[in-house]
Amino acid sequence: MKTEDPDGDIVGRLAESFIERYRRGERPALGEYAERYPEAAGRIRELFPALILLEELAPDDADPAGEFRHGRTAGAPEQLGDYRILREIGRGGMGVVYEAEQQSLGRHVALKVLPGHALLDPRQLERFRREARAAARLHHTNIVPVFGDGQQDGLHYYVMQFIHGLGLDDVIAELKRLRSAAPGESAATPPV
Repeated sequence: MKTEDPDGDIVGRLAESFIERYRRGERPALGEYAERYPEAAGRIRELFPALILLEELAPDDADPAGEFRHGRTAGAPEQLGDYRILREIGRGGMGVVYEAEQQSLGRHVALKVLPGHALLDPRQLERFRREARAAARLHHTNIVPVFGDGQQDGLHYYVMQFIHGLGLDDVIAELKRLRSAAPGESAATPPV
């Protein structure tokens, strides 16, 4: 069954459906999607395996400390290679993400750094490298591109496009708040 996508981005919608099914424990076949949407078969075969790899690399515990910090934290590097660290913007099971300035090009980037303690386990380092390679293979308007990777003083990192805006966790929290607003209650202003 084919459906027309007025936005022309049927692959993005199919990818969302595919990942939702995958997260529910189903293991949908790529061929199923490629046969149903032959006009997008090439993009499906290119994108979906990388999505599966990223899904398998997702951390089991989003943030063991249960924290999301903003600003510079103790022990944060000031510089990694060509990148001057500006602030921490997030952390999770596979690393800390910083806003940084690529000095040679004068652009803001996001720098994901594998924490030093993770280097004690060679599997963590390999998993981090696989994550960077998988993310670098993805080319889609809704996926942040990877520019490169590196290491300095034992810290491994990869570099992504920096996008201003809310984090996904903030968007989800706001959606939950709006959905749970009592009837007649104004959901237009966020809680203080």
